[in-house]
Amino acid sequence: MGSRFLFLLSVMLPLIWGTPASAFDEINTGYFDDLALQGFDAANYFTSNSSHEGSKEFTYEWKGVHWRFANAQSLDLFVSDPDKYSPQYGGYCSNQMSLGNLSSIDPGVWLIFKEKLYFFGHQEGLDRWTATGIATRIKDADEQWQKYLGS
Repeated sequence: MGSRFLFLLSVMLPLIWGTPASAFDEINTGYFDDLALQGFDAANYFTSNSSHEGSKEFTYEWKGVHWRFANAQSLDLFVSDPDKYSPQYGGYCSNQMSLGNLSSIDPGVWLIFKEKLYFFGHQEGLDRWTATGIATRIKDADEQWQKYLGS
């Protein structure tokens, strides 16, 4: 009876809750939505050097997820060159990526270095990067990111 129950459970659970989420998504989104950067405006980090929440009114789908922007100008900038304005490592924590881990971010903890946007889960991660050499940490994170991408 126990093995039949487990078998039925293994067949029925995916039907009830859907298929499990993949272990890796190229763009970091929330568990319950498909918003990149938790809905924060990616272009705004470059244009006003600050974090600003985007609006449903200014939304763009890129790489299978939704990106929100504070205004039409930010939206237009992103659409014109998403690779320039999107964060490195798909918006996962850069510090954790340099250690080989996927981790979420705090949209208020970020860095622009050599015209690229990096996010961190905590101030401590950003502090580690600045204390131990940003270029070295980027090299580490780039290597780890390639492993996740399968190249």
